[in-house]
Amino acid sequence: MNHILKTVTVLALVIASQSILGQVKPIDKETTRKIDSLFNKYHQQDKRGSIVSIIKNEQVVYSNKTGLANIEHQIPINNTTTFNIASNSKQFTMFLALLLEEEGKLSLHDDIRLYLPELKHLPNKITIKQLANHTHGLPNTDELSQLIGANTMNHDEAVKMLLNIKQVSFEAGEEHYYNNTGFMLLSVIIERVGNKPFEEQLEEKIFAPLKMNNTSVIRNSNTVVNNKAYSYILQDSVYNTSPSNFSTIGSSGIYTTIEDLNLWVKNYQKTTVGKKEFYEKMQTLTTLNSGKKTNYGLGLQHDTYKGIDVLFHGGGTESYRSYILHAPEYQLSLVFLSNKGDMAGLDIMYGALEIILKGHIQNDTKFEVLKGNELKKLQGTYQVFPGNYYNFIVDNDKLYFQFFGTTKKYHFPQIGENTFEYPVAHYKISFDEDGMVLHQADMDYFCSKTNVKLEIEEDLDLNKFVGTYKNDTHNTSYEIVIKNGDLMALHPNKSFGIKLYPLTKNTFSSYEGYFGKIDFIPNSNGIIKSFNVSGQNLKNIPFIKIM
Repeated sequence: MNHILKTVTVLALVIASQSILGQVKPIDKETTRKIDSLFNKYHQQDKRGSIVSIIKNEQVVYSNKTGLANIEHQIPINNTTTFNIASNSKQFTMFLALLLEEEGKLSLHDDIRLYLPELKHLPNKITIKQLANHTHGLPNTDELSQLIGANTMNHDEAVKMLLNIKQVSFEAGEEHYYNNTGFMLLSVIIERVGNKPFEEQLEEKIFAPLKMNNTSVIRNSNTVVNNKAYSYILQDSVYNTSPSNFSTIGSSGIYTTIEDLNLWVKNYQKTTVGKKEFYEKMQTLTTLNSGKKTNYGLGLQHDTYKGIDVLFHGGGTESYRSYILHAPEYQLSLVFLSNKGDMAGLDIMYGALEIILKGHIQNDTKFEVLKGNELKKLQGTYQVFPGNYYNFIVDNDKLYFQFFGTTKKYHFPQIGENTFEYPVAHYKISFDEDGMVLHQADMDYFCSKTNVKLEIEEDLDLNKFVGTYKNDTHNTSYEIVIKNGDLMALHPNKSFGIKLYPLTKNTFSSYEGYFGKIDFIPNSNGIIKSFNVSGQNLKNIPFIKIM
C-alpha cells in the first residue's frame, strides 16, 4: 500500500524478562527482522506513513517509521512528528479525573447534574463514572451534530449543543454504547471543579510531570501545531488533505509524538505520576444494571487475543489513527501512530504481539460447529441501531446474512465459538443469549433481536408527510419532499437529500446513521403533525411540523 521512503529500525537492547507465565524471549535480531517485515508489508506505494514503538520493562526495544508527515514539502515522519491521537485522548481525561478525585474535588459516583445544572431536567441520575464507561445514554456528539446540519464545530460550540440535550436514549447503566459525549462533558466538569481550562490541568498534572513536552490539547482545528503530520486521503492516485472540521476535547483533541506516548506507556508499566490504582480502576470492566459485564472499563478496554490478556484503546479521526496496546503480564506495550487512514495498525500491533510472544500464543482454532437447531436459534432480525436491521437465515446448515428488506443473501462462515466471519476486514459477528454483537475493529456494538416487519400499504400516500419540520432545541429543520417518486428529507446545510424507505405506513428508514428511523406521528384526525428521529447513538429527537 505504501512506497517506503525511509525505514529506520532502532534496536539493540536485549532484555531478559520474567512474567507470570514464564520466561519471554528478548527482542533479538531475528525478531526485529520479522517485525520489520510485518511493518513494511503494510507500507508500500503510499506516501503517507506510520510510526510504531514497542516498550518492554520501561525500555523502548523496537521502533520503526516510514512515510511523509507533509507530502507538499516532503517532510518525513520522525520521532518528533505530532499526530492527533483522537479517542486515545480519553485515557488522559480519565486519569486526570482520578487525580482530581484523589484531591477530593469530585467523586466518580457523583450525579453529573451537580456540576452541569444545565442538564438538571434529565429524567434519571447519570454518574461521572457512567460518562466514562459509555453507559450514560446521552446522544452522541457526532450524530447530533450531523443531525442539526453542522459542517464545522469547535469544542465550545459542541459543548453548548450537549448542554442543551433534552432527552436520553436509554436509562443510565442499562446499555453500553460507545460515544464521545461522555468524555466531552467530563472535560467540562474537570474545568469547573479545577477552576482552570482543561488543557492547563492536563499540562500541570500529567504532561509536565511526565516530561511530555511535545504534547498539547487543541480545541480549535485552526490552531497551528508544531511538527504536525497532516491527514491525507488518496483518491485515484491523487492526495488530498483531510482536515478535521470538528474539534472537541476530553474525548479527543490531544496531539502528541511517539516519544511522548512512550513516556505515557512507561508510566503505565511503572507508575510515577498518579497511582497504579488509577490504572486498575480504568481497566476494571463495567457491569450493567442487568449484571452483564462489558469489555470496557474507564478509557481502556480488555480483550483476550489468542490466550493473551490485553488492554487496548484506539483512536481515529479523518486519516489519523492511533493505537495503544498493553500485555500487562509481560510488561509489554505497543504504540502506533499514522496519517494513512486505514486499520493496518491493528494488523501490525497484533502481528508484532504474536511474534514477540510466540511461545505463549494459543493458535488452537477448535470450536463446536453449530448445526441444526443450535444454528437455527440464531435466525431472526437484529437491530444494529434504529432503522438499521440485519437478517440472519439458515439454509443447509449454513448461516446467511441479508440487509433487511432485501433478498440477496451472503454466507457468513463460522470462524470460532458462536462467531462468524463478516466479509469486511476487521469485522466479525458473534452471538450470545442476549443477541448479536457486531465487532468493528476495536469497537463492539450490541444488537438485540427485534420483531420489526415490513408493513407497507400498497397505495402509500407520500403527500401526507410533505412539509417543513423543526426541532426547537437545536434550532434546526428538515423539509420533507417527494422527488422522483421517493420521499426525501432535505436540510438547508446539506448538499444532498436523504432518501427515506418505508417500513410501515408511518415509519421510514434511511442509510444515514444519524437519520436511521423516522416515526411520523399523526394527530387524532390522522394528519401528520410531527416526526421523531432515531439512529446510531440518538433516540426520539422530536421535529414539529411548521409548514
